[in-house]
Amino acid sequence: MMTIQPPSILKPVLVLASASVLLALMHLAASFLVPVLLSIFFATLLTPIYSWLKKKRLPKFLALVLSIGLLLLIAFFLLLLVGRSVTALTSSLDGYQDQFSQRQAELAAQVEALNSGADLMPLLSIVDPQALAGTLRFTLSTVAGILKNGLIILMLTIFLLVEAPLFKARMSQTFGAESSVTQNVLSVARIMINYFGLRAVVNLVNAVVTGLMLWLFGIEYAGLWAVLIFFLSFIPYIGAIVSMIPPILLAFAQSGLGLAVLVGLLAVVINAASENVLQPMVMGISLKVSPTAVFLSTMLWVFILGGPGAFLAMPLTMALILFMRNYAETRGLAALLVTVPEPQPELAPEELLLKH
Repeated sequence: MMTIQPPSILKPVLVLASASVLLALMHLAASFLVPVLLSIFFATLLTPIYSWLKKKRLPKFLALVLSIGLLLLIAFFLLLLVGRSVTALTSSLDGYQDQFSQRQAELAAQVEALNSGADLMPLLSIVDPQALAGTLRFTLSTVAGILKNGLIILMLTIFLLVEAPLFKARMSQTFGAESSVTQNVLSVARIMINYFGLRAVVNLVNAVVTGLMLWLFGIEYAGLWAVLIFFLSFIPYIGAIVSMIPPILLAFAQSGLGLAVLVGLLAVVINAASENVLQPMVMGISLKVSPTAVFLSTMLWVFILGGPGAFLAMPLTMALILFMRNYAETRGLAALLVTVPEPQPELAPEELLLKH
């Protein structure tokens, strides 16, 4: 008589144990890994530009030189704009903290003058200016840390762009052109380049329009907030919201509740137009990673890599899901992180994460 053996849990346990050890090692090596991972991410964003230039029948060398030139121009712009803004804002935080407290008191006095009987002070006291200043200092220190490693990140990105055309040939030579390792790695690389390259276009439009809006309303450091919006918008669902918190609070400190509400509403409108109108036009696809997975993965990567983990959360999570999807032992775990209801072997990797 044939007996049905229960499925072994040894392999999933070993996979989870190995993953835990790997994440612990990544946490210990965060100071080394962060510049490397950021370089890979920036090279991923620039690869579509390099490919587009080659399609325009430019020689490969010239296309590479133009791509590197664009990278140097962007790096100089970020260093000049963001570096100066971070330094100035850090030195002004105490003043903004005092302004914020003053606006809180004015708002409470205005409500009390209306004889409405409402006491806003308990509600307003929940928003602690010192805690907000501490959070902003953490954000600024994260940006400053990235800028401090800017030269290393820049050089690594250039080397990755130079080596990228040889990557496929080296993978084929090492593992074989038809091996599962080669096919899986190249598939993941293709999906990541396509998605994040197009996503960068959407984020750029969103950041520029929002930055102009902040500048027109006189919100200080509008350029810094635009850069923050660009990078945090790579985090679906929550990134754009989080990126608008500092300028809204700054608007409240500068001019009061009216301007803060107006800035917040316009930011929501701009982001909604970017996500629901521009993204389908530019990309034709949207992400299938569940909101819960996005939120938890962002927390996890920030814990492991520090502040830069917020920028790297989605690239790392998407790569992890795609690799897990390619192996039977981890396919079930991958299915838990996406919005499709169950693992479906007939789905191609790009169909698992992206929907038309």
